[in-house]
Amino acid sequence: MPVEVQMPSIGLGIAEGTIDRWLKKEGDSVEKGELLVAIVTEKVTVEVPAEVSGVLLKILCPPGTKVKVGQTIAIIGATGEKVEEVPRDAKIQYTPLSQSPAAAPHLVRAGREDLKVSPLALKMAEEHGLDIREVAARYPGEKIGKKEILGFLEERKVKIEIKAPEVPQEEEVRPLSGALRAMAEHMALSTRTAARVTTMAEVDMTELVRLREALKEKFKQDHGVSLTYVPFVIRAICQGVKEFPILNASLRGEEVVFHRSVHVGVAVDTGESLLVPVIREAAKKGIVELSREALQLTERARAGKLTLREIQGGTISLTNAGIYGALLATPIIHQPQSAILWMGKVMETPVVREGQIVIRSMMYLCLSYDHRIIMGAQAVRFLQVVKKSLENPNPLLLD
Repeated sequence: MPVEVQMPSIGLGIAEGTIDRWLKKEGDSVEKGELLVAIVTEKVTVEVPAEVSGVLLKILCPPGTKVKVGQTIAIIGATGEKVEEVPRDAKIQYTPLSQSPAAAPHLVRAGREDLKVSPLALKMAEEHGLDIREVAARYPGEKIGKKEILGFLEERKVKIEIKAPEVPQEEEVRPLSGALRAMAEHMALSTRTAARVTTMAEVDMTELVRLREALKEKFKQDHGVSLTYVPFVIRAICQGVKEFPILNASLRGEEVVFHRSVHVGVAVDTGESLLVPVIREAAKKGIVELSREALQLTERARAGKLTLREIQGGTISLTNAGIYGALLATPIIHQPQSAILWMGKVMETPVVREGQIVIRSMMYLCLSYDHRIIMGAQAVRFLQVVKKSLENPNPLLLD
């Protein structure tokens, strides 16, 4: 029996994607688990494997087509089968890609059954261009009436025709969609979820500035990447987590999950959205490896080539707004993490040392944390460990 292949649910607030390329053509044999199609979303490019073995009978969405989660994009079957043989009243359920062990859409086909739909519901579905089978799949075993249709429309955020107000000529209205929408939804979720508190510390970066100046030219020649402050801060974060592991924990329901490894998410401004690719096992990496990986992830993020794995699994995050001249902020925690460290601009500042006014290179660190599981004293003491590590940077060079 032919099987429909759907656009999988990737998670991360992603509701649609674009077919980038088909890795098989119509008529090709396909083995279960073999890569079938590459789909580009606003955050990652995902190569979707086939869920069943067979022949790719029909490609319904050519490259460049925008597709929504759950939309049928192709049909796989046996040699000689026809597309028309796909039962139109069959239900197709799939596991979200981010939860599937095989990182693939998991299709489960149910048998034929009569749908219980009222005439009014059918009429409403037709008016709004809905597939009544999709609505029925959301309400298994129930009769589909007006209430269910309206609920489905609400969930899909399909607006019933309402005359839009006239837009003044001096205004331009653009839809909140794609990467911007995903970012907006994630930020709103975080502010609704976490009991966010921000604490700040002023760091004397003078010694680290001197160290970087002394090493940067040879570092670039030897390793092919520029030496920045970011890998030092990541190393300092790992020192802080070693003493206060609660900063690397997550709240899951009524349980606190302590992560054994430190996976640092590094925020990247792509110009259209904010992505947080992850440097895994950061505590086991030295300055050179951290520098290379941070650069590679930043370049991949801005080129739109991050994989799903590269933006999942972070346990604590770092964002560097200092490169834009920012001094202070109250960063939003990247869910489901419990802490994010924000680093500001390093600038020469007059400060008092031993009763004398001197010029030092200073920087603010801002730590936002989830007060539901992290106590204020823990956050402040963690920040002091990071501060002291940066003010005495030489040990951070040791692998």
